[in-house]
Amino acid sequence: MQHTNDPFVIKLRQSLNQNQKINEHNFYAWKISVSDSCAMQSLMLGDPVQGLASYQEREVKDRAYDIEIYTRSGKPMVMGNSSYSIDPLAPLEEQIQKTLSNAMQVSNPPWDLPLPEEAEAEIVLTSDVQIKSDIKAAHAKLKSLAASKAKSIDQLKLNSAELYTNICSTYFETSTGQHGEEDRSDIYFEMALEKLPLPNTQEVLKMKTAISIEEANLPGFIDEVVAETLSIDQANLPKTQSNTSILLDGKTISDLLKNLITQLNASNEYNKTPFLSCGDKVFNGEKSSDSDKLEITLDPTLPIMAASSRFAAEGMHAHKAKVIENDTVLHQLVSNRIGQYLGKECNNITGNIVVPLGGKSKQELLQSVPECLDIISFSSLLIDPSTLTWSSEIKLAKLYHHGKQECIIKGGVVSGDLRENFKNFNFSNKVTKINEVGNSFSPAKGYVGPDAMLIKSGVKIAGE
Repeated sequence: MQHTNDPFVIKLRQSLNQNQKINEHNFYAWKISVSDSCAMQSLMLGDPVQGLASYQEREVKDRAYDIEIYTRSGKPMVMGNSSYSIDPLAPLEEQIQKTLSNAMQVSNPPWDLPLPEEAEAEIVLTSDVQIKSDIKAAHAKLKSLAASKAKSIDQLKLNSAELYTNICSTYFETSTGQHGEEDRSDIYFEMALEKLPLPNTQEVLKMKTAISIEEANLPGFIDEVVAETLSIDQANLPKTQSNTSILLDGKTISDLLKNLITQLNASNEYNKTPFLSCGDKVFNGEKSSDSDKLEITLDPTLPIMAASSRFAAEGMHAHKAKVIENDTVLHQLVSNRIGQYLGKECNNITGNIVVPLGGKSKQELLQSVPECLDIISFSSLLIDPSTLTWSSEIKLAKLYHHGKQECIIKGGVVSGDLRENFKNFNFSNKVTKINEVGNSFSPAKGYVGPDAMLIKSGVKIAGE
């Protein structure tokens, strides 16, 4: 592992071990994390000749060192932990002492940190080979694909676009003997367009995230944005309805299922917030006879997916498992710490959401109901992970009667309840892949499953 012999990591390891020895009655354990990142960034304007012309290009490199210190003290014993981003140019001892002092202010029930596991974790491909091997060439390829497609845009003004290509290598080690390293790639692209002739009061801004060049499919994404922008000024408000059918795309499906999965976390049970136990149904009331049944597998081994990893959150090996079958919960997600608190066996189930396909095409789903609102995009989908209720203003949708498009819809608010939605729904028979890179606000999300979901229960619309 390339970071093991990093001179600063060696120095940091020695200092932490020395402090642990001096404070042996309180200093329980430590963790070192190192991340190396490289980002290629292009800010662009629409150009009639080039399609997209860069006005700012940057390459940004960074190496970050972080530590986490765990303490045990008092009678009865309590356990604390605190993290700190280390500045290699500042006095190291002061930073370690500050982290130790902060950890001592925290009082949690104690738990044992995991030890190294006997077998090596399965190797998982978590980055695009092209981006990892030559990020500059990969970024240039993505920019060329977008610019070439942008040349063919007509009836619209392409105002601006941004492209970020990133690769990051992370390494960790603990005083209990754990260690590991992974590479991650990701792509972010956004573009803003408006319909001609100008001046225009409506601009469409859309963004795309991906893990690989192939998955990004920037030409296909640009086609989708163009189609949306051309139709946006033809829209009407929806009618208010207390129970209606809607069709959701893969991204929205993945957002809803991600929030459902949060209720499988055993930490919800420990924290006394709403949770699902083994044997619980995902729906309330009576199930419709023509509804599909929900099945979800969490898989951390899928190549080049956002939620793929060799490791779970506490550095233990990540495990794959089917967590919901026949609308019924099969497993909670039990981490090392929460498992000790609840007296449950740790399973470290995590990974990408994998859902089997349904039996009908998107068109067949639209034809299966008298009226359906096909949601192209929401303004901002708000999901309550405690109640599993959701709502959003409609940014753009298509209204269908018996499978035939009637009009474009914009505005109005759609709301739903997942526990009611799962009483009567159908998935499409075409697969899609969704990836969203994790950040400090939200964990990574990977989804492989149906590209559409027809919901026939538990949806309301507030419109005209």
